[in-house]
Amino acid sequence: MALLILAGGGCAAKQSVTETPKDTSPIKIGWMGPLTGDVATVGEMTKKATTMAVKEINDTGGIDGLPLEVVYEDSACDAKTGSNAGNKLINVEKVTAIVGELCSGPLLAIAPVAEQNHTVLIGAGTTAPAITDAGDYIFRVVPSDSYQGKYAANYVYNTMGKRKAAVLFAKADYTEGLATVFTSEFKKLGGEVVLTDSFLQTDRDLRTQLTKVKDSGADMLYFPTYTEAGVAGVKQAQEMGLNTQIFGSETVDDPKFYGAQGAEGIVYTKPTSYTNEEFKTKFLTATDQKELPVYVTQSYDAMKIVAEALKQSGNDSAKLKNALYQIKNYDGVSGKIGFDQNGDLTTANYEVYKVVNGEPVKQ
Repeated sequence: MALLILAGGGCAAKQSVTETPKDTSPIKIGWMGPLTGDVATVGEMTKKATTMAVKEINDTGGIDGLPLEVVYEDSACDAKTGSNAGNKLINVEKVTAIVGELCSGPLLAIAPVAEQNHTVLIGAGTTAPAITDAGDYIFRVVPSDSYQGKYAANYVYNTMGKRKAAVLFAKADYTEGLATVFTSEFKKLGGEVVLTDSFLQTDRDLRTQLTKVKDSGADMLYFPTYTEAGVAGVKQAQEMGLNTQIFGSETVDDPKFYGAQGAEGIVYTKPTSYTNEEFKTKFLTATDQKELPVYVTQSYDAMKIVAEALKQSGNDSAKLKNALYQIKNYDGVSGKIGFDQNGDLTTANYEVYKVVNGEPVKQ
């Protein structure tokens, strides 16, 4: 009888230490970006950079043995489309984080939902100043336009010697933010803004606004816009004989834009991106590109940083957010990356380019 009791006790002990099978499900990450619309050319390239990063992460063991699985959604660089895409990723796909968005409008549209659901959101090209205050779960690996607008105004006033500016911008969070900061800084420097006008992102006829610019007496035109309207605008400016110096932002850094009729001579700013030669060679070989498109390195870094933080946090978005705030000196292919208390980069540097013979030339 005693032996039977001991045997029964032994079986019970064995059952009590049976381990729960380890969850080997992939960690699901969302990606949002413009695959159609005004910035689709750049969006496709940044998607390729993200895919490259994911493959490298998974090929080297994933996150503690768990692979990353990315769900890609098109934002079309449009707030409504981006909101739908983000809601699907958060509420249907149940992703731990969303990376990759290039356009500020879609990111700002989905930010409240991401914040409410404690889903990390990391922009790769989202530069609107309003993103600084978008929420505790909102990050970006590109500087705010509060820096770029000031840099552009200083360059125009101090380096180019321009004193009378016309400002013509697309009605979108990114472009309007740039225009506002540029205007404020240019005036502080002693410059005069002789005309401010705008157009819809979907407009393709800017002749009315450009006529005002031509008649304004401006010696330069600050022209923050997305690709398609920008291409139409510079072509129409040339046809109208508008000889005013045009100054743009990083959206000009797209072959579709800087290779367009009328783009010759445009000067523009873009965030400094440290050139990692190993990455450059790898990406250009894989994509048959001649130069690295804008925001490709930042998109690659966004996914790599998420992976780095996941190794510390596990598949938990709240812990992931906290781990991201601890990143201060990440050695990315776009340069050193660190986040401040707002999820913004702790550093901001820019470069100036000019379109010469249909190609961007660093100034």
